Amino acid sequence: QVSHRGRKISLLILGATGRVARSLQRVWNEKPPQNMELHWVSRRMIPGVDQVWVPGEPVDSLPQCDVVFSLWGAVSGDRATLDGNTELAKAAHEAARHCGADRVIHASSSAVYAPSTEILDEAAPCSPRNEYGKSKLRMERAVADETPLPIILRIGNVVGAGGLFDSLGRPDDIFLDQFPDGSGPLRNYVAPSTLARIVETLATCAPKEVPPVLNVGGRRPVAMQHIIEAAGREFTWRPVAETNLPAMVLNTDRLNALIDLGDDSTDPVQLVDEWRRYASPL
Repeated sequence: QVSHRGRKISLLILGATGRVARSLQRVWNEKPPQNMELHWVSRRMIPGVDQVWVPGEPVDSLPQCDVVFSLWGAVSGDRATLDGNTELAKAAHEAARHCGADRVIHASSSAVYAPSTEILDEAAPCSPRNEYGKSKLRMERAVADETPLPIILRIGNVVGAGGLFDSLGRPDDIFLDQFPDGSGPLRNYVAPSTLARIVETLATCAPKEVPPVLNVGGRRPVAMQHIIEAAGREFTWRPVAETNLPAMVLNTDRLNALIDLGDDSTDPVQLVDEWRRYASPL
């Protein structure tokens, strides 16, 4: 297992029809990654997908590649639906072994952590509060000993992939939780261009340089209020109980040691700009 830097490599992306994948595709269409060939795979064909492949089908049709990026999986549904996330993650490793890849990058979630007012590093306790988080934690544990090397990304909120940005895209009134001290929610956001740079780095560096688990977000948390204001929208405060968490904050020092995230990674104006540029449908 060696570094892929300085030579052309192939990245196979599973889950090409998802919202995060489509945002990344827009980024890479605008600025193709150097020395990297992208192959977009999905379970259904839409524009922008290079190939349809469904787990259980022969893997012989998949091209040789150096790295697999496993983006597919359910974000909602019943237990059976969400349990499919584990099977898809295992299928990514099956594909990687057949295609000659030396690593699989998995999209997990910060939802695996126990709710906390503390800043959460990768060693923080995992005790998910919802079924989605539980499914992602089961996925992480199922692939921990798989080959080739699994790299787990515990992603906060991807700009444009649900949550607050869905509200910004609708004409409806926006309501924002206000806590007893007068503050609003703080969250970790990662912009599509930042996520693209992270994937490029993880796909090309030597495996020994990559921690098995990485929190993914900007350098600092962002107040949701500031994102709404940067989008030029008004909002109404909605008082909430003290039991609601004002912050879900990830420590991204481990990630920032690999790639300089930069101050723009948490600039609300930049986040809104990326939402408008990359999050609309292809």
